[in-house]
Amino acid sequence: MLANVDNIPRHLWLRPPAGELIDEVMCCRERGGYLLTLHGGPAIRRAVERELHTAGFSAGQCHPFGEGVFAARTLSLLPEARGAAAVGLVLEAAGQVDALRAALDEPSAIPSLLEDSSNARFLFNPPRVQLWGPVNAGKSSLLNGLCERELAATGAEPGLTRDVIEGRFEHQGFEIRLFDAPGVWSGGGALDADAQRLAEVWRGQADLTVHLCPPGREAAPVADGWLLHSMADQDPAAPEPRISLYNAASLAAFKDRLIEHFFGPLRRLPPQRRFALHPQLREDLGNSPHAARGWLD
Repeated sequence: MLANVDNIPRHLWLRPPAGELIDEVMCCRERGGYLLTLHGGPAIRRAVERELHTAGFSAGQCHPFGEGVFAARTLSLLPEARGAAAVGLVLEAAGQVDALRAALDEPSAIPSLLEDSSNARFLFNPPRVQLWGPVNAGKSSLLNGLCERELAATGAEPGLTRDVIEGRFEHQGFEIRLFDAPGVWSGGGALDADAQRLAEVWRGQADLTVHLCPPGREAAPVADGWLLHSMADQDPAAPEPRISLYNAASLAAFKDRLIEHFFGPLRRLPPQRRFALHPQLREDLGNSPHAARGWLD
């Protein structure tokens, strides 16, 4: 199981030699050994340790960065990190206690540091992306295609979606939450009007709204979010940005764009400027650098 594991966190699956899938595990090489994070409780851990012992491994009792307060609290975020790349950033941040010390020595630079790493929250609470547009703009089909699951009903009949439907996908090691919503139209009854009011509430909670413009519609100016020309296979002349379920490259490009938007600024920071991932540390740094000194080893 561990033969092909390297220092980049990856998903593995726990399964007995002949039996059903037990659980998911995240694993990577770390300081001459392996670091495993498990979803299960003590029974799962004991079972994994028995299997590792049988295979000639010994289970360590300490995490790889020692028992310092900063490292321990940062590593406590691992179960909440969504995606392999997010786990990798947490592991990297846990070894940056010297960067915390340097920041506390120059408190005037802390606001800039917190601003630069503000998207750290999305590592643990994936960004909410709301699909928006008229009926039959392809929102439900796009949700299903991006999430690679049949989550929402699709068809030519307008108003099939009368609730907000959530899907999730992981791309480049990060997780995105995607929401389908009832289409905007005036041809429905009271039920459809209620559904659209609910969708407006959810839209207000989104981190990004993506407005879909289907073929044959004139793109209206978008004051918030992104404009995306949907069902581009039906209109090869549709301007960019455009997307089609039948063009895998356009789906991948849209996912790439979402990851860059939400996680690109954080990934481009040098490690010593993205150590403040823990929400409580960020609060302490923002309120009182003196309080943040309690995080030092």
